[in-house]
Amino acid sequence: MSSRQATALVDLDAIGSNFELVRSRAPNSNVMAIIKADAYGHGAIRVAKALSSANAFGVARVSEAVKLREAGIGQPICLLEGVNDREELNLASVFELQVVIHDRYQLDLLERVGARRKVWLKVDTGMGRLGFAPEEVPEVLQTLGKQTLLGVMTHLSEASDPVSQKTGLQLTRIREVIGKSGHPDVRTLNIANSAGILGHPASLAEWVRPGLMLYGATPFDDLKPIHDLHPAMTFSAPVIAVHPVKAGESVGYGGIFTASSNTRVAVIAAGYADGYPREIKQGAPVLIHGEKRRLVGRVSMDMICVELEPGDVVQPSDRAVLWGEGLAIEDIATCCGTIPYTLMTGVSSRVYRHYRASS
Repeated sequence: MSSRQATALVDLDAIGSNFELVRSRAPNSNVMAIIKADAYGHGAIRVAKALSSANAFGVARVSEAVKLREAGIGQPICLLEGVNDREELNLASVFELQVVIHDRYQLDLLERVGARRKVWLKVDTGMGRLGFAPEEVPEVLQTLGKQTLLGVMTHLSEASDPVSQKTGLQLTRIREVIGKSGHPDVRTLNIANSAGILGHPASLAEWVRPGLMLYGATPFDDLKPIHDLHPAMTFSAPVIAVHPVKAGESVGYGGIFTASSNTRVAVIAAGYADGYPREIKQGAPVLIHGEKRRLVGRVSMDMICVELEPGDVVQPSDRAVLWGEGLAIEDIATCCGTIPYTLMTGVSSRVYRHYRASS
């Protein structure tokens, strides 16, 4: 790794600690750890190996699952978006993947191929995205007769909002589906996401699906960090220059920052090509030597500029923390009007991932 490179330090012990919090909040549930999108930017293979006690893993797409299998990950892997064609269905067989069935074209595909798979039935109880309507479930169950049904899955659309009544309505709907079906495997439910686990105990069932909380960020809309969660990623980059800016001079593209007095800026080798958000507001915090300093000027592809205080002793090769240890990712998300998910998954492939673990 070059010392001039942006780095994402991933603390695998923090991820393990967050996983244990899931276990403590849902002690009677199996855990399907969600590691799609390269484990939210943290590295799916390394995270999967660190979470060897997970009962299963969840990914969005077949290609993600294949990489895990080829890396030797043996736990059950669930395709949350299911399969789209015969080729993906065959891969699901070859790599022994669980398949979520959420649409009639998937039912038709199973019937045409004559396939027998381990499947989850997804029911749309209010997300309005994937899944069968509750009233369709009896007919779908009949069509799935020869499949190995693992249970029923639904997704909570507003669990991140603690005052929303939508979660209660969705839980009522899925319980009604269970009550009317009479199918023994339909009683195995997979409902709670991170916000459900942390904020809606009634959503805990035979399975839970933690995602964002595994990586140490809050899933709630207020973006207040949760004390019991341990941030797993520290995104940092080196200072590559420190130079003076005279009063009246501007910094960066467009001149959106003009110095009101003589000052200095540290130029840091990270920009939107690394995943640092271009839309972040002026004055957003950046950590240098443990002290918060403010972003000035427009974020460019490879660099950002940070205004220093008069007494700061900063030189090239010093590192700045963009989020992580000492600087909550939730605070950065607030500064650019987004959520921690987009920041984590937006860290680009040219950012070097370095892993830390006690064993």
